[in-house]
Amino acid sequence: MLQHLLGGLLLMQTFLLIAQNADNLTIDGTVVDSSGDPVVYAYVKLDSFRTGTTTDLSGNFTFNAVPSGHHQISVRMFGFKTATKRVEVVTGSIITIHFSLEQEIQSLETVVINVESAKERKENSAEAVDVIETKEVKLQSADLGEVMAKTEGIGMQRAGGLRFNTRFALNGLSDDQIRFFFDEIPLNFTPCAFGIANVSINAINRIGMYKGVVPIQFDADALGGAVNLVSPTIFYEGIAGSISYQYGSFNTHRVANHLSYASDNSWLSIATGGFFDYTDNNYEIDVAIPNNLEALQPQTVEQLHDGYRAYGGYLKAGIRQKSWVNVLSLEGHFGNYIDEVQNSQALGLIDLLQLGLNKVVGGNPFGEVLFTSQSKGLNIHYQIHLCDSKSEKLEAKRDEQRWVIDLKARVNFTERVSIDNSRNLCNWGGEIECRQIQAGEFDDEDRMITTSWNYFVRQQLTYSFSKVHQLKLAISPTYTYRTGDDLLVDGEFDPALDDGYLFDFVTGIEFIGTYFKENLQTILFAKNYWQSIRIESLDPSLEEMTVEQRSVSNNGIGGGLRYAWSPHLTTKFNYEFAYCLPRQDEIFGDGQLLLESLELRQENSHNVNLQWNYGNRINENTNWQVSSNFFLRRIDDLILLLVGANELGSYQNIWSAHSQGIELGAEVRNLIKGLKILANSTYQSYYNTSNEGPFAGFKGERIPNTPYFFANGGVLYEPEELIKDRDRLSLFRNTRYMWSFFVSWESAGLQQFKAQVSDQTTHADGATYSIKTLGIQYAHSIEMQNLTHTNVFDLYGVQRPG
Repeated sequence: MLQHLLGGLLLMQTFLLIAQNADNLTIDGTVVDSSGDPVVYAYVKLDSFRTGTTTDLSGNFTFNAVPSGHHQISVRMFGFKTATKRVEVVTGSIITIHFSLEQEIQSLETVVINVESAKERKENSAEAVDVIETKEVKLQSADLGEVMAKTEGIGMQRAGGLRFNTRFALNGLSDDQIRFFFDEIPLNFTPCAFGIANVSINAINRIGMYKGVVPIQFDADALGGAVNLVSPTIFYEGIAGSISYQYGSFNTHRVANHLSYASDNSWLSIATGGFFDYTDNNYEIDVAIPNNLEALQPQTVEQLHDGYRAYGGYLKAGIRQKSWVNVLSLEGHFGNYIDEVQNSQALGLIDLLQLGLNKVVGGNPFGEVLFTSQSKGLNIHYQIHLCDSKSEKLEAKRDEQRWVIDLKARVNFTERVSIDNSRNLCNWGGEIECRQIQAGEFDDEDRMITTSWNYFVRQQLTYSFSKVHQLKLAISPTYTYRTGDDLLVDGEFDPALDDGYLFDFVTGIEFIGTYFKENLQTILFAKNYWQSIRIESLDPSLEEMTVEQRSVSNNGIGGGLRYAWSPHLTTKFNYEFAYCLPRQDEIFGDGQLLLESLELRQENSHNVNLQWNYGNRINENTNWQVSSNFFLRRIDDLILLLVGANELGSYQNIWSAHSQGIELGAEVRNLIKGLKILANSTYQSYYNTSNEGPFAGFKGERIPNTPYFFANGGVLYEPEELIKDRDRLSLFRNTRYMWSFFVSWESAGLQQFKAQVSDQTTHADGATYSIKTLGIQYAHSIEMQNLTHTNVFDLYGVQRPG
């Protein structure tokens, strides 16, 4: 079996011995740009060597058999200023040196040569990926959810104001069909374990969104795609950091800080950071309140019990660029979240125009329902680069024969608490109207604790045949133990005490090749998905322990092709037959709003993307770009969250579904100097195609509660320096439109009474002023969201701020 074979390779790899001749003096180094991204194929010259070398795909270079004494090393690369450093080599030493190149645009008559950025390198690969750089938005007040929602194909539905429960959709697929990563590690092993939308944008260098086809470096079972948040890499010697503070409406405060230190002499690096979010979320919403005659009347009220508080941090220490290791780091992290619940959406929205009720919240208000969560964990990262060549004779081939071993191990503990044990019934004014005999505002009296221990290991082995041909092997086991306790249940038969064990084992092998002067790149990969589920529970009727268990194994394949027809026009084609293993919340529930679904099957899908991109210059300063992506998803055993009238939900398999659509995007820069205009739109046809099963009666209907058309537009204007050099003023406007969609199946119920999220258009304006002095950049921003005070409902029955 594939996993056993790969496991054997991993075991053999563990016994690799790394030997080094004490008399073979070595100089290692790294070349990066001003953003900390590696500079590929830079020419590096050592004065004592007749010929130089070039940096590899990670920006690394090595000189072996270097004579002792003083030497000069120079680095040259088109579009960068030449950098030179002097080093002293003594017997038995291994010297590590870092270069940070300053970018320069070189003009040769009418020809302008620009260096390819990390974003461009990624998007010009054969991977089905869009990249968002956060350099501009870091100086604005936008959060990560808002930034991603402006990208074509991305749907972001938020439950009210600032909080972690956000529904992220990519080409129609959502929830756990999309996997989230932080530096290629699952997000739930980070301080931001409970959601992506509120991750501090200051901690992110760029965002990679992989649509439907996920390369093996994530070694994940994503069905609809993956989102990878990339943090800044510590390459610079000395201290670097950032801090931000936001204050907004509804007593909203957001603080984030990040600080790092690196030393070339001791090879030590330290990084730390944290965040704090707080909001009362006491914005006004429209509700229906009965008068003295019990007739419903519209009224605007302020939310009184919808606050949110979150905080977390991390501390990371490591060693880098030693002879026996490139990266070795240890990181500890924690996160805590407290979320008040204002009201039930069981009655949804009331829309009775004849009574003057137009899209008003109809649920009952709560006064004391509370959800809390905490997460803490430990992370280890080890990486080593090995070279096949052992002599000076083979030095010229060093960059063509290289092994990279990368090991990441994580352990994480999470605890969620659901508190609903009040006997008070409140009205929308916050007054207690009566006391119930049976406690519980949301449902039955509840004080549920759910805990889980999660373990993750990813071992990746890369062999470079040359600079343009690579073979990768990735192995990723994940183990989860889940249990709980309802503190209000007496006796030994507490369903929350059931023990759940979940073991996933994903393996993959991938080959990357580049041909025809790098105009053609291909990626081919294969994956194996293995999962074992075990649930132990006490059966009150038998008064004994019962055990349910099952395991399943499946194989998938995929690949990509990218061809550059010209410097302006590129085409990509990507395909993957992928599986998605049910997650712990989908199987075991979450102890709050999700019920267990023990019989869930693996989802599988044929995913296809066909993309083209064309860009050109109008003149020396003005350039434009248009892109399009057609996507197709053929899904079997689709897992979908269905919510009942009591507001409790469970995941179920909807036999089969098809999602197909098109994304369009356009961007113009410097039409007027300093002006940037962008727009994009997405249309997706996401239908149920089940011929049998509980949803066969809805065949041919749209999948419920999913937007199918939305568009974004934005304008950014940056005039010339206003006061002094290196200051900058940015004025921006963002607009988003979403077409209406039904919350349930289209044929269920009478048309005039169907639950529907209406068309909505929102606008946001803002300005940022920044200035850089003495190596420190200061920025001040102001932003006004939802300028037209539109009633916005991303999720049915949950009104967002006006």
